[in-house]
Amino acid sequence: MELDDIPAELKWKIVTKTFQSFFSGYGTAFRQILDEKTVKNVEEIVWAERGKEVKKIADILKLPSENAIDVNNALKIVGTIIMGKSEYETQDAASELVIDHCTGCPNFNAHAEMYIPVISMPDLCQAYCTSAVESLNPKYTQMFTKRMCAGDDYCESIIGLKK
Repeated sequence: MELDDIPAELKWKIVTKTFQSFFSGYGTAFRQILDEKTVKNVEEIVWAERGKEVKKIADILKLPSENAIDVNNALKIVGTIIMGKSEYETQDAASELVIDHCTGCPNFNAHAEMYIPVISMPDLCQAYCTSAVESLNPKYTQMFTKRMCAGDDYCESIIGLKK
């Protein structure tokens, strides 16, 4: 078998699973040697840096990020590339505000598949998304009002103008 014999979809699935495992694995490893506060600080910094990469990838793909709809679309496209497919239902979309409900999350699913508790996932996801949105367009920010990893049925993400 040659690399070219492997379908692109399968390669993509393998890469995103490996990526998820890496981030979950380092958190587990750090918790064995460091206190929880230090681990959370390190993880948040790493995930915020990961969020900044979204802008770099969006620029390579020439994705627009002029308003909330553009930022949301760029975040979804790049997020799918680097983390895997999420399931979204847009509740409201206007140039200055987008509200999405995420009902399927690759990060949440990866933790469940590996039997790893979602200890700091809410904070990490927030660090990643805020960093990604603000790097795509500094006029905008992102916040969650509901989170599956905190027991809600879905994640509610709001992207809007900073106040």
